[in-house]
Amino acid sequence: MQKLLVPGLAVIFLLAGGTVGVLKWMELGPFAPEEIAGAEAPVASRRREAPRYMDIDPINVVVLQNNRPRSIVQITVKLEVASEKDSAIIQKRLIRLTSALITDLHDFLPRLLREVDQIEIDLLKDRIQYVADKTLGKGLVRQVLIQSVHDSDGKS
Repeated sequence: MQKLLVPGLAVIFLLAGGTVGVLKWMELGPFAPEEIAGAEAPVASRRREAPRYMDIDPINVVVLQNNRPRSIVQITVKLEVASEKDSAIIQKRLIRLTSALITDLHDFLPRLLREVDQIEIDLLKDRIQYVADKTLGKGLVRQVLIQSVHDSDGKS
């Protein structure tokens, strides 16, 4: 009798733990989010606000290769933010963001141009988004919009 009692209790505890895990994973029962458990959410909260765009001064980066300037890259960027509150936070930290972008792009662009001849816009966009998230905090900048990238040869 005692040999069946211990494995039986173990099976019951495993089933109970598995049931709780599934309910939590599927967000059912007591683990359901409040908006699903309650009445319908108001329509106003479902609407997404219109995006706000913030201009950043053009970023100039001198690309050095073999201890000589290869080119000067000028990047014009806009940042998409969620609200006026986020825009005000970014405005306060704009100098820090610009400094971080210039520092990072001075290292990133020569490595990129060593492998390919042209600057890939998607790769540059992802890199600027990464630096913005790292400097300002994740989620503050929704998206980076690159308006122009001008690469001039530095043969002067």
